[in-house]
Amino acid sequence: MKKIYYTCLAFLMLSSVSFGQRTLTLEECINIALDNNISIKRARNNALIAKSTFTQSKFNFLPSLNAGASHNWAEGLSFDQTSGGLVNTTTLSGGGSISANLNIFNGFSNRLGMQRSNLLYQAAEQDVKGNVQATEASIVFSFLQVITTGENLKIAEQTKELLQEQLEQQEIRERAGVGNMEQVYNFRSQIASQDLAIVNLRNSLQSNRLTLLQLLFLDPTEEYTFEGITGDDVTLEQEIEEYGTVFSRSMEFSPAVKSAELNLQASKKTLKIAQFAWLPSLSASAATGTSWSSNLRNQDGSVVDLSDQFDTNRRKNASLNLGIPLFTRFQNRTQMQQSKIQYLNSELNLEQAKNTLTNQVQQAYLDLVNAQSTYSAAKTSLLNLDNAYEFAKNRYESGTIDFVTYLQSLNGKNRGELELIRAKYSILLRKAILDIYTGELDPANSN
Repeated sequence: MKKIYYTCLAFLMLSSVSFGQRTLTLEECINIALDNNISIKRARNNALIAKSTFTQSKFNFLPSLNAGASHNWAEGLSFDQTSGGLVNTTTLSGGGSISANLNIFNGFSNRLGMQRSNLLYQAAEQDVKGNVQATEASIVFSFLQVITTGENLKIAEQTKELLQEQLEQQEIRERAGVGNMEQVYNFRSQIASQDLAIVNLRNSLQSNRLTLLQLLFLDPTEEYTFEGITGDDVTLEQEIEEYGTVFSRSMEFSPAVKSAELNLQASKKTLKIAQFAWLPSLSASAATGTSWSSNLRNQDGSVVDLSDQFDTNRRKNASLNLGIPLFTRFQNRTQMQQSKIQYLNSELNLEQAKNTLTNQVQQAYLDLVNAQSTYSAAKTSLLNLDNAYEFAKNRYESGTIDFVTYLQSLNGKNRGELELIRAKYSILLRKAILDIYTGELDPANSN
């Protein structure tokens, strides 16, 4: 019964660990990051603000309409506007009005302002896409760092197993009297060195894992594993497109460049608004209202009814208003100078965005070309190193070569495997980065 109990308990514990662990693919990591990234959320909020500003710029063409009412109390000598005379008594009065104002011409400020708001809204939308692009790139890089380190750790552990097998054989030979302790100590020394390498790789894996989980805004205390990316020789050795084609697509797609271009156009609208500030403005206004007063009385001394006062005291007015800015304490001049400098800065921002994208695409493209050439050479090299290792292993076991020669062959094999893995994942990384830059990344096809 105890045996059955402990068996069930162990099964439940293993099941809880298995169910508590979650495996994430590259696609899932990208989607989680896009959902949780604060910069993307902030950019979306800024886009909503820009959209509301653009909507308001359309409403600026509408007339304004206002209504008002008042109730007044006065005591002593005062002029009663409603009765039209001086009074020296306690006066109660009030009134109401409705007014409207229409801006007919204000130096194209409303029209240019609406165009500028539209450009800024489009730029804000591109900023969202730019944040998405940057997040995708950082996730791809961090994800592949985790996978690469994990593969290196597997190779290191496999190497330790090989050394452990050789150590056990040497210990058997030494106990049988046909070996020597020097070889045993040599293998133990190599296993100790390999243990140190494994510890360092595990620490590096944990650090890379933490970096990735932080980018995903996930709890690092929970158990997560990451599913590797596979790529056959056809994919890894696929011919790379011409750099000019890749660069043109990247420049055409780039949200950062589009945002900078739209901000440049918006700065141009701001400059035109400042230039037209010297033009006259024309507006129309109209109002209607009425009033009442306790001093307005009938011949018998009674206060005139409010309804009669409202009807009798009704007034209307309309006007055209022309404003000519003769002297504004140089405010218009200063505003135009500042707008011109802002326009020049927007040109520099566009140039910087293009230079940054150019450098990124050039580096990713060159790294991809180098990774492909390295991968092709590493495949051939590893094939020869594997053959050399098997040959050296057989000769060492038969006693025809020394331990140093055997170890050199083993180390060469390990270096070849690591180089092949680095080249493989470097190809996958640079391909993914270039797909992000050209807008062709499809996380669903990343596995």
